[in-house]
Amino acid sequence: MSRADAQFKLRMPASLRTQVEQAAKEARRSLNAEIVIRLEASFAQERPKQEAQL
Repeated sequence: MSRADAQFKLRMPASLRTQVEQAAKEARRSLNAEIVIRLEASFAQERPKQEAQL
């Protein structure tokens, strides 16, 4: 990821932010990197389901 990537503001409940921050800290990642990795993983899980429907 670079500073040239698109940026946007994200609102989330404080309790969720705390969970993501803790996970990022444990994985030695930034908050942003943790969010991106988790989003990518969720889409990767959806792909096999979508392909099975074809």
